[in-house]
Order: sequence, then structure tokens, then C-alpha cells
Amino acid sequence: MKKIISLSILSFLSNFSYSLGTLDPKLDSIVEREYNSRIAQPEISHREIKQGVYLIKCNTVCGNSLLVYGKDGGILINSMLAKTLPWLRKKIRDISGINNIKILITTNAHFWNSNANGLFGGMMDFMISHKNTRKRILSNSVIEDLQILPGYSQERHVDNAGARVTFLDEMELNFNQEKVDLIHLKGASTDGDILIFFKKKNIIHLGDLVLNNGFPFINNDFGGSTTGLMIGLKKALDLGNEETIFIPGLGNEMSYKELSNYISKLNQLLTHIKLLKSSSLSYEKILQDETFKEISTNFQENFISNKESFLKQALR
Repeated sequence: MKKIISLSILSFLSNFSYSLGTLDPKLDSIVEREYNSRIAQPEISHREIKQGVYLIKCNTVCGNSLLVYGKDGGILINSMLAKTLPWLRKKIRDISGINNIKILITTNAHFWNSNANGLFGGMMDFMISHKNTRKRILSNSVIEDLQILPGYSQERHVDNAGARVTFLDEMELNFNQEKVDLIHLKGASTDGDILIFFKKKNIIHLGDLVLNNGFPFINNDFGGSTTGLMIGLKKALDLGNEETIFIPGLGNEMSYKELSNYISKLNQLLTHIKLLKSSSLSYEKILQDETFKEISTNFQENFISNKESFLKQALR
């Protein structure tokens, strides 16, 4: 059953008291090693997707943020890292003139999407996520198989980092004369992933279903699966059309054709992995398989995922 939320119904949520977010020093050394820069001086860039819609990226271990704003205020999708918050807020002000966003939507619980949630708490009206994402943000967990940091311990966030507004299947948000559909995907990258469809603007945010045209990240411990990922990707394609702009969790926007090609290549890779698995080949043998290596050249590596980590996830 679809839940319908409007700002008039939720205005009472704007007066919550919030505390600080999650500052994680474990990330600093990784950023310095991989990017030869300090997390205290991130490079935040942006590009205009459509009028009032901006894709915001950072040069370190952050996922994309998407700012969508109009006369009623701004929606931000994903909050990056707590330590990048001053630079992200400055970028939002420079782009739009908005000091504070009205709504923060979190696509899943991974730290590169949600680490600054608690710091955003007192600056907006309300935060939205799937129910499972709130639960995971407010729990200690380990993220296995990260390319940049295997076995990363993601500590429980402060209470205000978990969304006060959650849903199970679908939610309809009406804001800035725009209908926004939030659609839960069962067991994709995690068990809390959502598609966010700005219907008038014809923009779909994919969250961690796509990472910079790279290998997906299937967080098995967070309820993710390759089957759910493929169902989610096909769902996103079915929702869109030739004019739809798709926003991945990392990297630049994608066209309908680019997403379709990505899904086709990913299906080819997963089909071949399944074939090799049915032959009882070991992880090490599959890594050395020539066809596996050839198909894998279609995908980029990033700080989250590479062919080694993806194969471990696909074999589970």
C-alpha cells in the first residue's frame, strides 16, 4: 500500500532537537593513502542535470548527493560524510541560495550515503528512508568486501541519524509541485534500497544499484543479493523512458540507453559466473577464467567494489 506524505501533514516534524552526527577517524588514513589528500579539505564539485537539479560529487570516499530545489525549498538525496558537511552545505548555498534543505532522503545505510545524517538533523524539516535503512543506521555492523577497506566496522549512528519518516513498500511525496515516488527494492544492494522517481522532471535516482558504471556492491550481510539487484535495475528501466535521466550512487548521470547497456553487460557477467559455479569451480579458478576476465573489463573499479569483491558477493 502506497503511503502519501505532504509537507502540510508533516510540518510538526520540524522542531525535533538533534545532536552531532558520526565523525569517523578510521576513514582519514584511507583517504590520505588513496587520494593523497586530507579529508579536512575535500573537493566538492557539481553539475547541473536540469533546471533546479544538481548532481554533487566529492573526490574522496563519498557517494553522490543530488540536490533538487524550487520555491518550497530543497530536497537532498544522501548526505556524504560527516566531515564533508561544511563543504557540502557551502556547495548547496552557492548553487541555490538555500541555507537549509527541507527534506533529506537516504537511499541505504552505507556510510558513503548516510554518514552526515545526524549533522543534517537540526537543519531541515524531516528525513526519509526505508524502514530497514533506519534500523541498520542505528545498529553496529560490519561491511565486508569493501575494495578500499575490507571488513569496515560501521558504528551505530546517533539517534537523529535515523529517519523519522519511514515506509515499507512505496511512498508518494508531493513537494515543489512535483510528485516524487519512493519505491523499495527487496534485497538489492541492501534490504533497504529505494528508487526515487521525480516524475515531472523525469529523473530516477538509482542509489547503490549502479556505481560509476562499475562493479555493483552486493552487501550480503545487509540483505543484498544479485537477484534482487537485477530485479531493481530492470524495475528502474521499466519506470523510465528514452528521455529519463538516471542518477547512480557514484559517477555521472546515465541515459536510458547507457543503463540498458549496463544491465545487459551485468546480466552477461552474472550468467557466466552462475555457469562456472554450477561446474563447482572455486573462487580462485573463476578469477582466472578468461571469459570472466574479458567480461569484467566492461566494468570500472572504485573505492567500493572491484571484480574480486563482486565475485565473492555473487558466489554467496
